[in-house]
Amino acid sequence: MDWIPEEIGYTKVFNALKTGGVFARFANHPFRCKNEPDLARAIDAAYEKYYYPFHNKQSQVPVEYTEEDAKQRTEIALKYGFVDVEYKLFHRIREFDADEYVELLGTYSDHIAMDEPVRELFYKDIKQAINEHGGVLKLYDTIDLQLARKK
Repeated sequence: MDWIPEEIGYTKVFNALKTGGVFARFANHPFRCKNEPDLARAIDAAYEKYYYPFHNKQSQVPVEYTEEDAKQRTEIALKYGFVDVEYKLFHRIREFDADEYVELLGTYSDHIAMDEPVRELFYKDIKQAINEHGGVLKLYDTIDLQLARKK
């Protein structure tokens, strides 16, 4: 999900920079349940039941952010006039119990937008899935740092 459409964000940043100025963009790309297919299926079932119907969206299989994705993202900055575009990927693993993970989901704007009764049922199913599969969910974060210079 993009918070600011690229044509607005990249143009504003480019125009705000002096010649030679550098734009740094960080993005975190969490991927859940990498080595836990049963937990992944249980959480996917909750998304199928509540999230996708509420947002009237087609279901999507979560995919891990890759180096190829980062390379393709550099094309965006080039498209808006930046040069010397570079990226660096960082990785970390975070662990959450059921309550902590639902608290994290409660910070996502698309989850907050769900009607409260639907959201509560959705979160209940997610908590149940985590608790029934060992009580811990791991997020595998790929953090993408991109640097781009204004010529």
